[in-house]
Amino acid sequence: MDTDDPLELEWRRRIFDRITQNPGTHFRELQRLLDVPVGMLDYHLKYLEKRGLVTSKSEEHYTRYYAASAFDPASKEILSFLRQELPRGIILYVMMHPGCTHGQVLESIDVTGATLSYHLKRMGTAGVIKAEKSGRETMLNVTEPEKVADLLITHRRSFLDNLVDGFVSAWLAKR
Repeated sequence: MDTDDPLELEWRRRIFDRITQNPGTHFRELQRLLDVPVGMLDYHLKYLEKRGLVTSKSEEHYTRYYAASAFDPASKEILSFLRQELPRGIILYVMMHPGCTHGQVLESIDVTGATLSYHLKRMGTAGVIKAEKSGRETMLNVTEPEKVADLLITHRRSFLDNLVDGFVSAWLAKR
């Protein structure tokens, strides 16, 4: 049964709506949120991708989904990090403390130095955070703070995170 409207089926529409409301959601998270069998979700996601309504982005252990027309590649990259708790915390800290150092981030976030370095390197390679030498120190900054802030503000409900709520309030207050 192939119809002209790919969202005619209720399940397909629910999957698409969830992706639209929570861009960058990964497969298993979608499966849990919708309480749908894995095979059925996989089938409908492939159908939506084939019809051009949804795009996916594979990374290490996850495949993340986005409404096809909603995001440029840079926004997808940023959202994929914002959907992860630790990288999100790092990005928020650096946004609120531009020019901070590795040590300052380490004092604020409860991780090992190696773990922080790993995430900073990944975000640096992706172009989300830039590290600039200043003497012996390396200063950290978010590459596109306005874009990150806009994504956080637009999708703040989908994060369900007090840290994001606090950031959005502080960011909007300083404008």
